[in-house]
Amino acid sequence: MRMSRERIFHLTDLIVKELGSVPGVHVKAPDDLRTEVMRALSEEAKLADSIDGEVRKISRPTRAGTRGQREWEILYQKTREEVFRKRFRL
Repeated sequence: MRMSRERIFHLTDLIVKELGSVPGVHVKAPDDLRTEVMRALSEEAKLADSIDGEVRKISRPTRAGTRGQREWEILYQKTREEVFRKRFRL
Protein backbone atom coordinates (compact mmCIF):
# COMPACT_ATOMS: atom_id res chain seq x y z
CA MET A 1 0.00 0.00 0.00
CA ARG A 2 1.36 3.35 -1.00
CA MET A 3 1.70 5.92 1.78
CA SER A 4 0.68 9.44 0.86
CA ARG A 5 2.81 12.44 1.77
CA GLU A 6 0.12 13.49 4.22
CA ARG A 7 0.28 10.09 5.93
CA ILE A 8 4.08 10.31 6.18
CA PHE A 9 3.81 13.83 7.66
CA HIS A 10 1.19 12.64 10.14
CA LEU A 11 3.24 9.62 11.23
CA THR A 12 6.35 11.79 11.51
CA ASP A 13 4.55 14.22 13.81
CA LEU A 14 3.25 11.36 15.96
CA ILE A 15 6.71 9.80 16.27
CA VAL A 16 8.44 13.09 17.13
CA LYS A 17 5.72 13.98 19.64
CA GLU A 18 5.94 10.54 21.27
CA LEU A 19 9.74 10.69 21.48
CA GLY A 20 9.49 14.11 23.11
CA SER A 21 7.16 12.76 25.78
CA VAL A 22 9.37 9.81 26.77
CA PRO A 23 10.91 10.38 30.21
CA GLY A 24 14.66 10.83 29.99
CA VAL A 25 14.62 11.70 26.28
CA HIS A 26 15.44 15.27 25.34
CA VAL A 27 15.13 16.26 21.71
CA LYS A 28 17.63 19.06 21.09
CA ALA A 29 16.76 19.69 17.44
CA PRO A 30 13.17 18.62 16.73
CA ASP A 31 13.35 19.91 13.15
CA ASP A 32 16.41 17.75 12.43
CA LEU A 33 14.72 14.76 14.06
CA ARG A 34 11.55 15.38 12.04
CA THR A 35 13.59 15.46 8.82
CA GLU A 36 15.34 12.18 9.62
CA VAL A 37 12.13 10.42 10.63
CA MET A 38 10.45 11.62 7.44
CA ARG A 39 13.39 10.39 5.35
CA ALA A 40 13.31 6.97 7.03
CA LEU A 41 9.55 6.60 6.56
CA SER A 42 9.82 7.66 2.91
CA GLU A 43 12.57 5.13 2.24
CA GLU A 44 10.56 2.36 3.92
CA ALA A 45 7.50 3.27 1.85
CA LYS A 46 9.55 3.15 -1.37
CA LEU A 47 10.99 -0.23 -0.38
CA ALA A 48 7.54 -1.62 0.41
CA ASP A 49 6.22 -0.36 -2.94
CA SER A 50 9.16 -1.91 -4.76
CA ILE A 51 8.66 -5.28 -3.07
CA ASP A 52 4.92 -5.12 -3.73
CA GLY A 53 5.52 -4.42 -7.43
CA GLU A 54 7.91 -7.36 -7.73
CA VAL A 55 5.49 -9.68 -5.93
CA ARG A 56 2.58 -8.62 -8.15
CA LYS A 57 4.65 -9.41 -11.26
CA ILE A 58 5.40 -12.88 -9.91
CA SER A 59 1.91 -13.58 -8.50
CA ARG A 60 -0.18 -12.99 -11.55
CA PRO A 61 -3.91 -13.44 -10.87
CA THR A 62 -4.16 -16.27 -13.42
CA ARG A 63 -1.79 -18.45 -11.35
CA ALA A 64 -3.94 -18.46 -8.22
CA GLY A 65 -7.39 -17.24 -9.00
CA THR A 66 -8.06 -13.52 -8.90
CA ARG A 67 -6.93 -10.81 -6.55
CA GLY A 68 -8.94 -10.74 -3.38
CA GLN A 69 -9.55 -14.47 -3.30
CA ARG A 70 -8.09 -16.39 -0.39
CA GLU A 71 -5.78 -18.52 -2.60
CA TRP A 72 -4.30 -15.43 -4.23
CA GLU A 73 -3.80 -13.75 -0.85
CA ILE A 74 -1.93 -16.80 0.47
CA LEU A 75 0.27 -16.95 -2.63
CA TYR A 76 0.87 -13.20 -2.41
CA GLN A 77 2.02 -13.42 1.24
CA LYS A 78 4.31 -16.38 0.59
CA THR A 79 5.84 -14.70 -2.44
CA ARG A 80 6.26 -11.44 -0.51
CA GLU A 81 8.15 -13.26 2.24
CA GLU A 82 10.40 -14.94 -0.36
CA VAL A 83 11.16 -11.65 -2.11
CA PHE A 84 11.86 -9.97 1.24
CA ARG A 85 14.23 -12.77 2.31
CA LYS A 86 15.98 -12.71 -1.07
CA ARG A 87 16.51 -8.95 -0.96
CA PHE A 88 17.83 -8.92 2.59
CA ARG A 89 19.49 -12.34 2.51
CA LEU A 90 17.59 -13.56 5.57
